[in-house]
Amino acid sequence: MLSMSYGRDTEIVHHLRPEPMTAEEAAAQNQIDDVEFEIFKHKMHMIGLEGKENTMRLGASSAMRFGDVAFGIFTAQGDLSICATGIYHHAVLGQLPLKYIVKHWVKEPSVGVSDGDSFFYNDPFYGGVHNADMGLAVPVFHEGKLLCFVGAAVHTGECGGSEPGGTVTAAKSKYDEGLLCPPIKIGENYQLKEDLLNMFAAMNRDPRTMILDIKARLAATRIAQRRILEVVEEKGVDFFLGSLRKVLAVTGEAAKKKVAKLNDGIYRQPRFLDTLGEENGLLKVDLTIIKKGDKITMNLEHSSPLVPDTPANSYFQGIIGLSMVYFCGWLFHDLPSNNGLLEAIDWEFPDNSFINAKGDVATSIAPLVQITFTHGMFQCGARMTYSSDPSRSVACWFSGFSIPMFAGLNQFGEPVADITPEINATGCGARFDMDGVNAAGAFFATMADCSDVETTEAGNPIMYSFRNYFNNSYGHGKFRGGAGVGYGLIVHDTQNFMLGSHGGGSKFPTTQGLFGGYGLPTLFLRKVKGSNFKELLSHSDQRLPHSLADIFEDGNPEEGAMEHDNISMVVEPAFDGDTMYAYAGGGAGYGDVLEREPEGVLKDLADGLVSHWAARNVYHVVYDEESLRLDEDGTRKARDEVRRNRIRGGKSYDDFMTEWSKQAPPQHILKYYGDYPIPNTTMTEAKPVLQKLAS
Repeated sequence: MLSMSYGRDTEIVHHLRPEPMTAEEAAAQNQIDDVEFEIFKHKMHMIGLEGKENTMRLGASSAMRFGDVAFGIFTAQGDLSICATGIYHHAVLGQLPLKYIVKHWVKEPSVGVSDGDSFFYNDPFYGGVHNADMGLAVPVFHEGKLLCFVGAAVHTGECGGSEPGGTVTAAKSKYDEGLLCPPIKIGENYQLKEDLLNMFAAMNRDPRTMILDIKARLAATRIAQRRILEVVEEKGVDFFLGSLRKVLAVTGEAAKKKVAKLNDGIYRQPRFLDTLGEENGLLKVDLTIIKKGDKITMNLEHSSPLVPDTPANSYFQGIIGLSMVYFCGWLFHDLPSNNGLLEAIDWEFPDNSFINAKGDVATSIAPLVQITFTHGMFQCGARMTYSSDPSRSVACWFSGFSIPMFAGLNQFGEPVADITPEINATGCGARFDMDGVNAAGAFFATMADCSDVETTEAGNPIMYSFRNYFNNSYGHGKFRGGAGVGYGLIVHDTQNFMLGSHGGGSKFPTTQGLFGGYGLPTLFLRKVKGSNFKELLSHSDQRLPHSLADIFEDGNPEEGAMEHDNISMVVEPAFDGDTMYAYAGGGAGYGDVLEREPEGVLKDLADGLVSHWAARNVYHVVYDEESLRLDEDGTRKARDEVRRNRIRGGKSYDDFMTEWSKQAPPQHILKYYGDYPIPNTTMTEAKPVLQKLAS
């Protein structure tokens, strides 16, 4: 091994931007025709899309089948040049494991990198997120020369931690979080090593899914490898190497030009996470965006300190990765998704913060930390882009998680461990000219799908009692957010099962509105142990709830031990007939609710997408509840009165601050927060690490 110790490589994780162009790549640049280059980009992108689709079709875990997939083609130095994904954080994280391989294994005689090899990795220090995100990559050689790498990164639903489902809510350190693999060779001579597969299977509650997912990644990368070599045979090695590198160069320059067109300014957005895993607590992500010239700098000083003995920590590289959900999907939506985009972005992280994890701390719920940041990034970005292009200034999609996790024996007596896919059915945020889209997807995985319920039920011991739009799931506004889905789960035909949930936002809402629009309500879980639901179902009882709103109605006949819980819930035993209810959040609202067209409110009432209470008390629409006939004069008068009340309740800024500064959350909630209201985490004196050539 080329490094001096067997610890994590703290230098390589700073190699997020493209490596310097090699002499061979530079020599090829002047020989690349513009038309041929455009054809090359299209061909490579189609190869990437084919790889993504093959990975999805061949995999077994919920996330792999329904689109939580990033498929990439990397340069020989490890930079991600071509990326086919809706999981945009992998667009700047996928290269770190590859650069580790280039640095440590290419010249290591006991390992090496040869034609026919395959490498596996899931260490979040290099992957950026958490252990459940696993990747596999293969090198592509032509006549003995390493040309590039091809890789697939996918969330597999189980990684063998002390809790099932890929996320360990009660983790105290990284040793609770299961399989932890820096890049390791698992195949040679076009064959996987059965001894290593056997080891992975032994460390996992659902070995069949684990191994099938590995093989799916490998099969898809091998197909892409063949397609790439066909291009090389046709166009030559020099053209291929030069063009693959040119994609990064063109992307970087285009990103800087796009940033330069935005108004210079400073945009601030403090955001808060309300869970430490198994206990409530408040943590602050303090984001300042500085746009100057052709650079955007993300400054995160004054965020809460490191939180040991909890999984609520994130590596800095994961935060940068999640920023690309905004940059790739919104600001740079018309540019290729690769790490060339980072040429236009800088970052500054405090050294002792929970967003810059160190040592052996747990990071299982790093996705919650990262989406807390991402929500701030969306809010800053909307304000930054509004004056130049209001169509890109969009209220936030649901910026949270609401994911049931499970493990045990299914209805066939087989081991299963995974998550349900409703996180891919959240609402899109409202826009400057229209409502958000209902059940549009996940903000971090906009091309993913939530599947049909029969597919989820087929191999898992759960049934859905319902799954449809939840009319209290989104933010109100001049334009409302898209609705998320509410759903009910019934444990079916097993007495050996564990059920829990991953998420945040049960105390402090995860998603706020834009330009006066409303944010989302808090998330919750309702559980009924020893429920009579299946008995009522067997009698076709028509009173059974058909939606999440129905379960709170007086006529709901379900009986049992009812509990309400935090959306962040450690798994616990569940038995045949037990039920669970939750919802995937909708999008945030845009603009003042009093400016919403009353006809839009009435249409939502007719479609079951808004409650009568909200129509009267939020939108202040006056109408006949039976016929939904609008009273225009009554509505105008009601709204005018609300506006007058707003003016009467107004305060000067000084008076507001005098009152506001006296308020604070309960002290026990601030246990890990740091100094209130501004945590004392600042930049260190040390200069930032300069990126050096990985090879």
